[in-house]
Amino acid sequence: MRRAFRTLCLAAMLGATVATTALAVTPPPGTPDLSQMTIQAGDLLPGAKLGTEGYITPPSGVVADFSREWRPAVTAAGVRLELAGTAVLLLPTAANAATVLAGLQRIFGSKADRPLVARLFTQGTQSRIKPKQIAFGHVRSVAIGDGAFVLPLTVHDGGHSFAVDLYEVRVSDVVAENVIIAGHRKAAAKGGHELTVDVAANIQSVLGTTGQTGPTGPTS
Repeated sequence: MRRAFRTLCLAAMLGATVATTALAVTPPPGTPDLSQMTIQAGDLLPGAKLGTEGYITPPSGVVADFSREWRPAVTAAGVRLELAGTAVLLLPTAANAATVLAGLQRIFGSKADRPLVARLFTQGTQSRIKPKQIAFGHVRSVAIGDGAFVLPLTVHDGGHSFAVDLYEVRVSDVVAENVIIAGHRKAAAKGGHELTVDVAANIQSVLGTTGQTGPTGPTS
């Protein structure tokens, strides 16, 4: 049971990370519009470039999974980011979503799991970055939505480095992950917090419009 839950959490994480290939997947009837829960064009200044987006096959135990990325992008507050991506997971219940968020926070904060987190991140970015080039910060809870936390990373690539913030936030039965990449730590922190607040508001707006969530609720 514990191993299956850990597998679910790890399968769910980093779904938005840079260049995830969207498949021709149709969500279950009645699923709220997850695309409207991600970072929207209106959350960014004009000129942001839309990258990969679409529904992908969800992990077992997840109703629907949508991801979208922007690269580069400038937030409404003027913070320049190299990449801003969101993965949105719809769980069967709010309790399921709370359990997944708590599981992710334990995994992200575990030194034993850091090699796996680093490997999944580098695979997701489909880059030449190696896990050993990633330095981990400390997981920190933030007051957004029904619960959220952030894990800061620093990636060293030769003589250069860039900052990555991984934000996880829950609103009702939805867990969203923002992957924020910037040229320096302050930009990643400021832009990541701003866009995670936006995503939480976007999720709440969609859920408020649909009235219900999950596979049996009305479609947005």
